[in-house]
Amino acid sequence: MHIAQRIAFIFNQQPLPLLRISTLGLCVFLAACQKNETENVAPTPEKIELIQQDLVTIQQGSAIKKTAFTGTVRAVNQSSIQSQVSATATSVNVKVGDAVQRGQTLVRLNNQDNAARLAQTRANLAATQAQANQARNMMQRKKRLLDQGFISQVEYEQSQLDYRAQIENVRVQQANVDIALKADQDGTITSPIRGVITQRQVEPGQTVAVGQTLFEVVDPSRLEIQAKLPSDLQAALKVGQKIEYQLQGHNNTLNAQISRVSPVADLASRQIEFFATPLEALPSLSIGAFVDGHILASNQISGQIIPLNTIHNIENKPYVWVIRDQKIARIDVTVLEQRYSDNTAVIQGLQPNDLVSRVSFQPDQIQQPVIIQKQPQ
Repeated sequence: MHIAQRIAFIFNQQPLPLLRISTLGLCVFLAACQKNETENVAPTPEKIELIQQDLVTIQQGSAIKKTAFTGTVRAVNQSSIQSQVSATATSVNVKVGDAVQRGQTLVRLNNQDNAARLAQTRANLAATQAQANQARNMMQRKKRLLDQGFISQVEYEQSQLDYRAQIENVRVQQANVDIALKADQDGTITSPIRGVITQRQVEPGQTVAVGQTLFEVVDPSRLEIQAKLPSDLQAALKVGQKIEYQLQGHNNTLNAQISRVSPVADLASRQIEFFATPLEALPSLSIGAFVDGHILASNQISGQIIPLNTIHNIENKPYVWVIRDQKIARIDVTVLEQRYSDNTAVIQGLQPNDLVSRVSFQPDQIQQPVIIQKQPQ
């Protein structure tokens, strides 16, 4: 009883302001606790509503593996015609764009020195042949004298040696004639192939040097595709492999077939050169045009078919927006084939239950829940 009286006395002795402060502190403490409880409760993410028309079901399909390449169109038969002598052009008979036949004269060079040399070597050959004939007649005469016993065996053998020496001289002079004839013929330049003149670098009265290019001739009737592929993709290069390609400035897809492949890679670029024969006729103006194409593999690859316009950033790092487990996801995919005719693409990288979205989302919406309405609202 004494203790209770002391407690009551102490309580009665507390001043009134202290009581008010204690009450205010208690209120602040209760409000802070309520605020912390409110902050600890995570807000429920808002669900995005989509309609069924916004989503596409994945279909299974297959595609042919394609290996991209770039190249040019060239003529199978082409020739760079050069001068073999140093002379002055007296006449030029063709222009750029003219069709020429094999053996047709293109230009004549003033080659008087070689013509005179040819005449001299022919005269020397005739004189040597006359001496050889005389040595042969002498050998035959001495053979008869030897048989009759009028000369010795040594004299007859000497006549044989003289005749053989004259025969060798004839061969030497004949070689000189051939050389002079070739030099004289080099003054008349003819086309080595049938084709069209694409370059002319000589004019009448112009002095040309040995090795100077005068004409470029190509045969437009036979064209081929020349291209290169990195050596790490050499498995795609096989003779007979099919090719799809497009010419620069044209949208039509054309076909070709690999005809030959270089057996070694270029040491500088580490690329392998190959050639393909077009299966459609190409105009002569296609010569030199750039080609973008794909080498088609012989086997098919299984994949998934989705609309082509649902793929984003298809040229660099393609991806699609999908609904996976009722949430938004951005999935990187591999594009195997683009089919522009029906606006579809064959890809890899999705799961069978994924729904491809035609709607684009923002990065902060990834993993946000989705509600799919059966009918548009």
